Amino acid sequence: MNLCHWVVTASLLVQFSFSAISNAAEVGHLTFEDDVQPILRRHCYRCHGSKNQEASLQLNLRSAAMGLADSDEPIIVKHDADASLLILRTEGDAHGDQMPPDAAPLTKREISVLRLWVDQGAPWPNALAEPKHWAYQPITRPEISEGHSSKTAIDYFIARRLKQRGLAMAGSVDRARLIRRGSLALIGVPPTPAEVQRFVDDPSANAYEKVVDRLLESPRYGERWAVPWLDLARYADSNGFQADQIRDNWAYRDWVIRAINDGLPFDQFVVDQIAGDLRENATVDQRIATGFHRMTTCNVEAGVHPEANRVNQVVDRVNTTATIFLGTTFECAQCHEHKYDPFTQEDYYGLFAYFNSTPLEVKNTSGVTWDFYGPTMELPRDEDAARRHRQLNEQLARLEGDRKEASQASDEEFDQWLSKLRESHEVAWKPLVPENFESSTGEEFTILDDGAVLLAGSVPDTVEHVFTFAYDQKITAVRLDVLTDDAIPGKGPGRGDSQRTNIILNEFTCQHLRGGKATKIKLQDAAADFSQSKWHVSGAIDGDRKSGWAIAPQFGKPHWASFVLAQPMKLEGDKDRLRITLSQFYGRGRVIGKPRISVYSGDTTFLNLDDSLRELAAKKKLNKADTAKLRKHFNKDNPRIRRLDRQLADIKKELQTSKPDTTLVMVEMDQPRETAVMIRGDYENLGQKVQPGTPAALPGLESIERTGDRLELAHWLTSPENPLLARVTVNRWWAEIFGTGLVSTLEDFGTQGEDPSHPELLDWLASELIESGWSRKHVHKLIVMSDAYRQSSRVTPELLEIDPTNRLISRGPRFRLAAELLRDNALAISGLLSDKMYGPPIMPYQPDNIWRSVGRNQPKWSAAQTEDRFRRGVYVVWKRAAPYPSFINFDAPDRGSCTVNRGRSNTPLQALTLLNDPAYAEMALGLADRILSDAPANDDASRLEYGMQLAVARRVSTYEISVLKDLLDREREMLKQNESMISGRTKVPFREMSLRFKDPAELAAWFAVANALLNLDETMSQ
Repeated sequence: MNLCHWVVTASLLVQFSFSAISNAAEVGHLTFEDDVQPILRRHCYRCHGSKNQEASLQLNLRSAAMGLADSDEPIIVKHDADASLLILRTEGDAHGDQMPPDAAPLTKREISVLRLWVDQGAPWPNALAEPKHWAYQPITRPEISEGHSSKTAIDYFIARRLKQRGLAMAGSVDRARLIRRGSLALIGVPPTPAEVQRFVDDPSANAYEKVVDRLLESPRYGERWAVPWLDLARYADSNGFQADQIRDNWAYRDWVIRAINDGLPFDQFVVDQIAGDLRENATVDQRIATGFHRMTTCNVEAGVHPEANRVNQVVDRVNTTATIFLGTTFECAQCHEHKYDPFTQEDYYGLFAYFNSTPLEVKNTSGVTWDFYGPTMELPRDEDAARRHRQLNEQLARLEGDRKEASQASDEEFDQWLSKLRESHEVAWKPLVPENFESSTGEEFTILDDGAVLLAGSVPDTVEHVFTFAYDQKITAVRLDVLTDDAIPGKGPGRGDSQRTNIILNEFTCQHLRGGKATKIKLQDAAADFSQSKWHVSGAIDGDRKSGWAIAPQFGKPHWASFVLAQPMKLEGDKDRLRITLSQFYGRGRVIGKPRISVYSGDTTFLNLDDSLRELAAKKKLNKADTAKLRKHFNKDNPRIRRLDRQLADIKKELQTSKPDTTLVMVEMDQPRETAVMIRGDYENLGQKVQPGTPAALPGLESIERTGDRLELAHWLTSPENPLLARVTVNRWWAEIFGTGLVSTLEDFGTQGEDPSHPELLDWLASELIESGWSRKHVHKLIVMSDAYRQSSRVTPELLEIDPTNRLISRGPRFRLAAELLRDNALAISGLLSDKMYGPPIMPYQPDNIWRSVGRNQPKWSAAQTEDRFRRGVYVVWKRAAPYPSFINFDAPDRGSCTVNRGRSNTPLQALTLLNDPAYAEMALGLADRILSDAPANDDASRLEYGMQLAVARRVSTYEISVLKDLLDREREMLKQNESMISGRTKVPFREMSLRFKDPAELAAWFAVANALLNLDETMSQ
């Protein structure tokens, strides 16, 4: 929507406000209950209601409101708004402070409603003197007139409301548009041209119902309807906060999809997520479902207070539960009594108590470092994987037994080794002065007297340092010292950063040179004084450029690494040379500033033995602990034990990689925590103790088995007596299908929320949900089968004035698709959409470095090179600190908290995304290839018509074909002048995405047409 459109819409809204009032007055439909009481409740009752009576004024009582204020002025004067203090104090400050003093003033529309009501005589039925808010009243099934059934009830209520406003339903939309609308609403992807044609040609009376039934049984249904639920559940694949690390909880997302597809009754859908683990003989699926409340963010930053973290998570669980299942702003009561709705702090902490007996979800690993923690459960595996896992465990047990036996059998060898150790001398390393030194980047350097090389000048990003030595003795080991020096920024040992003076040595290689021939010397037994986590010194001799030796965080001090030659070597100084290369490929200047090479020619048995062990061996008498330490080191050099250790390491590695996937679940502690009211919401300032309980203003727990745990809460939420769950649920579904809810404030059914546009319809749908056995599919079918849904979405000037936002349902729905469905729709149109379901999250194309951020263990984005690249948006990995860019551009939340209703913004970034994002360029290329390969005829007109049918389902006009033909012709001419653009447009992003049409110039021209089709407003709208 462009800016001009917004301005026009805003002006029409203002016009509607006043026309609605005048129309209500003319037909006598301005009532206290429907028009006035909501305004008083929203703005006045918090200070002048049953809880508080500022200035002794109580506007929720008819007798008080019709009396005098403290100033002896009449509050309401029937038939005279100008003399009524209620009106004067809301209009301005001429008669005292403008009301309300602590919030935004009433709108012009609201003041006009109050004025009109007073001038009409201020009718106020006595029965409404102490009203109970409509949302908290029991659900009663409204009656419908004879001749109507549940299949037509929706239309009955809507038609009656339209008739009150002098309106009628719009005509039916054409069949092609209808099947597209229904497909996008129910499964989130458009119909194929063949599906459209079958429906258009089907003369049967139930043709559309057959389409709806097919869509409801499609596996795509669960994928589409999981998206809004995952917003509610704040589902993400990462922790949140700065250290936004990835965690495994995708099994919960898969459970949601399967539960929706399988038609799990909605009340059971709720119970399983709140307390599936507490059900008797809980199934695997019921335990997985409790991941719903493990989606809370988790702070693992240094210095986090574990109890503060835990309390914040419980608070989130309470607030999310109230928002989703009760439609209330319950979080207001965390710190004080709710100012607008009938909820107290004690109510809040009664709900809090249900969630207060779950364990901590962070654990201290070292220093001030915290890690994300359980509880988790292992996911079931297929029989082959389970069998292999059992075999590995059996092998592990057998090898561990063999190793224990080998260790016990080597007592005599250990005694000999110990004697030899006591006779050994301290290792003497001989520094070598290089005959020649080279830097692959031409760094400046100085060879010092002790053999060290001091490097200077500009710091290279990556480099190789090559030493050549003349030596005339036997060599059994070599050593690298990385030294510090005041000439190096930060003293070193690394040159690239004065604060983080790290080095990363990717490869340390030795070669024997003789007669122009270079022979690689095999190295083993790498050791170092210190190795950075995940950068062990053994990585410097493993032949892998991506691994290596690093020394963070031990900066500003020298370090050493040593390597034993697999076979000792005797060098002759006049014939042989020793060449050593230090390869440093990591980048960012993590290069050594002052290296030195030394060699050793003795027995390497005790080469890297720690001095503490030498001191231990020198003791005259060893105790049991001393012997155990020495024995542990000895075992490392026992050939049989070393072989067994290698086998054990291999088995453990395979066991690690074959570990069953896990998912986050809820569990209860054996001993429940005590819960108390937190004064002003401060967990360190506790007041009176409270027991688990539900809000006093809502129906109680009389019919619920009292267990005092989450299962009790779940049964209360889903009890037929609860007036809110069914109402808020059907309202969200209506909003998903029609674009706005019957109650427009989806997250707030309280006094500050909007009243329902069709209150009887809302209650009828709620009761129908309950009576149908809580069937989601049943309610969805009723909605999309209604005549109201099948209306044309065409807007007339009259409707824009009377019903600009379609609150009266005076026409069919039309609104832009949600972010994930927008991508799904484009993928389906292009023919690229994969139908693969479930499993770990996927990574489609994303620009580089979006995931690059500060923090430990940061994940990396690796774009899929298989069909995973084109799977549905519900499977895209969700990192809270950096969600998928195009999703964010189209108003997807970061899912750091529960999101009930996504906004719909209109920004230039959205157009840039659809036109230029390489992911959408891939889809445009796929669509161009599909059009050229699959169109029923090879002429331009037939291909253009086929492309439009793919994009918007309907047949196209001659004018539309002519516009697209002009674009195609211009592109062909432009590409003749710029042939270099052809390869850029037609290059496939990865090998498995093959193109069927082989003329690249024509494909490049149609690429522009496909891009335009994917960017049509009609293509993006449901």
